[in-house]
Amino acid sequence: MIANLQQFLFHTLIGETLIGYLLMFVVPLSLPIILVTLVGVQGVRHLFSYEPRPTFVHSLDPRIKILYPLVIGTLSVLLNWNFVYLLLIITVIPWILVKASFVRARLVLTMILTPALGIVWSQGMFYVPLTGHIHFLFTFPPTLNWIGTPGISTEGLLYGLQQTGRVMVAASATLILLLTTKPSEVIWAFYKFRMPPAVGLAVTVALRFLPQLIERTTVLLQVMQVRGYNLTRPRWWELPAWPDYIGRVCAALPTLTVPLLIGSLRSTSTMAMVVDARAFGVSKTRGSLQEHRLAKNDYVAIGALALVTLITLTLILLHIANRQA
Repeated sequence: MIANLQQFLFHTLIGETLIGYLLMFVVPLSLPIILVTLVGVQGVRHLFSYEPRPTFVHSLDPRIKILYPLVIGTLSVLLNWNFVYLLLIITVIPWILVKASFVRARLVLTMILTPALGIVWSQGMFYVPLTGHIHFLFTFPPTLNWIGTPGISTEGLLYGLQQTGRVMVAASATLILLLTTKPSEVIWAFYKFRMPPAVGLAVTVALRFLPQLIERTTVLLQVMQVRGYNLTRPRWWELPAWPDYIGRVCAALPTLTVPLLIGSLRSTSTMAMVVDARAFGVSKTRGSLQEHRLAKNDYVAIGALALVTLITLTLILLHIANRQA
């Protein structure tokens, strides 16, 4: 029985086409489902919200915490892929100092690893080296040639693993900023950088409305189900029920997107009235923001960041860790 099934799946055109479609569509589509399942709506709200804690990282000057992801992200672009993973280990140190809870650590780890897995899988399918032999783990049959990829190769997976380190470094350095910095501190830091205050306001508004948008979407889906609209997802083995489910989801999109768009426009209008009522941007000087003075912890953090930058540039100038094509 098992031998016949293997013969059908791996040695017939129909079986190879079925496996190819599963590898090409089911695996990438499962990553967002895993993300939503592990993180959830409340998890996204907590992930993009400030968490007050008496830690070393929380006490740092907001300007340092904003420069940190910019500097680390730039260094990750300049370094070769193997040294990027050493840089990733360095970005774990602030998370250890923050002493995040298990729930928050699980959310952050999910947000970092899920896009990384997607990059590795996509490169495994579409990356083709210019020279050398390609070893395919699975070769797509002629029925899938229209996709534009010959199959999943070990070289592509390795290349995706090399490139995804930069994504994880940038995500790790950025999420620590969101966790330990108040929105008012972000605006103050942009003001001290001589940047327009509207830039800091735009960043904080975007961080605020992203979890709200996800929460509103969930509430609208629940309202539709309460009013009798069936959005129950069938099991993966219930193949005859999937076309009807996809049709119901497509039919529900206008009902979902129109209230969501109207609600977003109303929130934007309310935010604009609040900003005008508080005379935002009328004066070039700000008097309502808390001033931050450089302290001992700030100098320690600046020295550590400067040391990492200096070591990285030295390795690049010595042609030890410079990025290779």
